[in-house]
Amino acid sequence: MRKIKLRIMYDGTRYVGWQEQPNGVSVQATIRDALKRMVGEEVALVGASRTDAGVHAVAQVAHFETESRVPAGGFVAGVNSILPDDIAVTDAEEVPEGFHARRSSKGKRYVYRILVSRSRNPFLEGRAWTLRNALNIDSMRAASACLLGEHDFSSFRASGCGSRDSVRTITRIEVSSRPLPHEMLSGEGEIVELLFEGNGFLRHMIRNIVGTLVDAGHGRLSSDDIQRILLAKKRIEAGRCAPASGLFLADVFY
Repeated sequence: MRKIKLRIMYDGTRYVGWQEQPNGVSVQATIRDALKRMVGEEVALVGASRTDAGVHAVAQVAHFETESRVPAGGFVAGVNSILPDDIAVTDAEEVPEGFHARRSSKGKRYVYRILVSRSRNPFLEGRAWTLRNALNIDSMRAASACLLGEHDFSSFRASGCGSRDSVRTITRIEVSSRPLPHEMLSGEGEIVELLFEGNGFLRHMIRNIVGTLVDAGHGRLSSDDIQRILLAKKRIEAGRCAPASGLFLADVFY
């Protein structure tokens, strides 16, 4: 039995998330079914991150076992010929038996994208959170610094999260802004991106942090408020949950 590791890119707009669910089409099931058609056997596909409905991935990682003798690289073209246009396998390699896409992971990188503009942009619809009012990037950076390191992130944990504990370590947060590319320019606007790296993230944790940092960027919260929210360990103390459409799984570290 061989174990194959895949790197996967997808637009999560029309999916119920990575994880297979009874209430709609998942990314996991779509890829699994494509693999089954290709190798002619049942396949169990395990992903590194259970991205939520509407969340995208630039570099999701998954593994599966197979009796097929297809060269690892052959799975890229083979599966892509079956998959819909909003999912693509970008790389495939054979890995040792002990590799596990989720349990072997040392950390993940996510990027959240915000469009600051007085009007909607069709090119970013479903791929960014559109806000009309400008954000103070320096205030967001100062507030985000309070979240670095190991903390109990209960205040940023969604109800229904299945994790046994809420202690996580965030090693990197970057907040940056840039003008819209010319091909997307709709008169005015800028892209604000928030990059997060850590050893793991709770359900909706990044989206809840983003919503809170946006409040800091709009002058409604200070760095002291972020510290208070973190120590309160109560979800009600933090800001709103940012929309799923702006969140991208950017990398998984091994």
